[in-house]
Amino acid sequence: MNHPFLSAVIICFNEERNIVRCLESLEGVADEVVVVDSGSTDATVELARSLGARVLHHPFEGHIQQKNWAAEQAGGAWILSLDADEALGEELKANIARWKTQAPEADGYAFNRLTSYCGHWVRHGGWYPDRKLRLWRAGCAAWSGENPHDRLEMVEGRTTQRISGDLLHFSYYTVADHIRQIRYFSDIAARAYSGPVWMTWPIVRPFKAGFQWLKNAIIRGGWRDGWAGWTIAKWSAFATSEKYRKANELARKRRALQRAHRTDVRRVLVCRTDALGDVAVTLPVVGWLAERFEVDVLVRPYAEPVATAHVHGGQVLVWDKRQRPDFSNYDAAILAYPDAGVARALKSAGVPIRIGTGRRWPFARFVNFRNRTSRKNSGHHETWHGFELASGLHVGMRLPENPAEWGNWGHLQANAWERVSETIAGASAWIAPGRRHIILHAGSNNSATNWSMANYEAFMHRALLEGCRVLWTGTEADATTWSNRAAWNQHPDVIDTIGKLALTELMSLIQVCDGLVASSTGPLHLASGLGRPCVGLYGKAAPIWPERWHPIGPKATWLATNQLDAHGSLAIGVDAVWQALTGVWEGSPSAE
Repeated sequence: MNHPFLSAVIICFNEERNIVRCLESLEGVADEVVVVDSGSTDATVELARSLGARVLHHPFEGHIQQKNWAAEQAGGAWILSLDADEALGEELKANIARWKTQAPEADGYAFNRLTSYCGHWVRHGGWYPDRKLRLWRAGCAAWSGENPHDRLEMVEGRTTQRISGDLLHFSYYTVADHIRQIRYFSDIAARAYSGPVWMTWPIVRPFKAGFQWLKNAIIRGGWRDGWAGWTIAKWSAFATSEKYRKANELARKRRALQRAHRTDVRRVLVCRTDALGDVAVTLPVVGWLAERFEVDVLVRPYAEPVATAHVHGGQVLVWDKRQRPDFSNYDAAILAYPDAGVARALKSAGVPIRIGTGRRWPFARFVNFRNRTSRKNSGHHETWHGFELASGLHVGMRLPENPAEWGNWGHLQANAWERVSETIAGASAWIAPGRRHIILHAGSNNSATNWSMANYEAFMHRALLEGCRVLWTGTEADATTWSNRAAWNQHPDVIDTIGKLALTELMSLIQVCDGLVASSTGPLHLASGLGRPCVGLYGKAAPIWPERWHPIGPKATWLATNQLDAHGSLAIGVDAVWQALTGVWEGSPSAE
């Protein structure tokens, strides 16, 4: 069997954006290409195979471990290692091809690496020449270092030389890519940190970050790269600060657990003791954590039915000041709502890790791991903020960024309407087989800017003309000013459930209906969690804006406007809301 002379090895995970360029740069140079994938969910594997690579699968244990395993799979007498976001420059490619025709004079070869930052080639600030040893005689080198900062080290006594030309590194397409990478690498670096504790202290970190900025921006000439140089210096300083902050936080968590005579986080309590909608948008956090820990949830008595309907949750605890639950068995608590009473009780019960916002006083006194992100104007969803808090449980927990995933973790399952309707007078006739049923929940308890009653009524008439049945839901307090209510009830396809339903019954009704229209209220988020079509109505101004409060789920959509009518209600047209709902029915929800 003929063995290849030069094997190229590449480790990758979800690199469909880069892998083709990387592999094409190896054509005519590598005799064998080995791609080691650690579970990509995009088209990486298919693309690699289509270009002739031998694709192997291996679970990711760390950059160093993965690269050493990949090198062991190569059959070549020489090994060339690239990252998926790298490619051989034309000069380097030609020089390696020329090197292959000659007798090697060394056991390892290094190249200069040139990095592209948001489309700008960076030649200063310590980023160039950034020499990398990447080509070696099999058996003469191994990967070492401290994850994620791997380096190739030659066996003692082996020699190295340099091959001219640049290894092109397409590192960051956007600044957001850079920030994501910082979060990822700082997690790994914090877990691997073995330096002195004092270097992680809050009083020291600003000096470390400041020197990192000075080194990259000024001493190493990053300013010569203009905008890119200044931006790199800024975020490199942030990366340094994050590494030491996370290392400090990890050490503090270990000490907190040790003081409580525990070794790790196993049981977690997620606390959300405010409104129904807030509980509904926090339940995805419970579902996400339940994949890793034993997770229970703490809510107010009125929200207990919502938490109980969550299909991914554990035990539901009810916060009652007169009879407090037993918190002593929990290793950690996530306080998604800054309830000072709950935080105080958790501290008194000896829960070692208590994570919450550091922006509310006196609440912040009772949590020992504080998050500083402002929710009011961040532009992130309330569920995302819950994930961010929860990710503080362990360094390295990645925040789920895709809202499409969130709905699966927050799925609700109500009691069957067929059984529930038998306990409510006349309710068995509310749902007519073969018809579409739309719930209008016009009340908002002043929690958000709402649609006018005239628009809700006009939408009702539009739905009736389209052959739908309309069910009004809410409380008697909501309906005190609805002057046309008696007239609506004369229509055979209008059902007035105002004041007739307990929360569990409302959830069962929503579960069998074909749509719900409301402003940012609890029933809107219940419909979303139950997987039912729903349309939310919002103003565009913070803090009650869709960026933070839109419904999440596969059949949820929303409309938003900056315009108000003469009465201060949302100026969203009836036709627009109808089109949004029918768009969900047709399988193409679109938020505007």
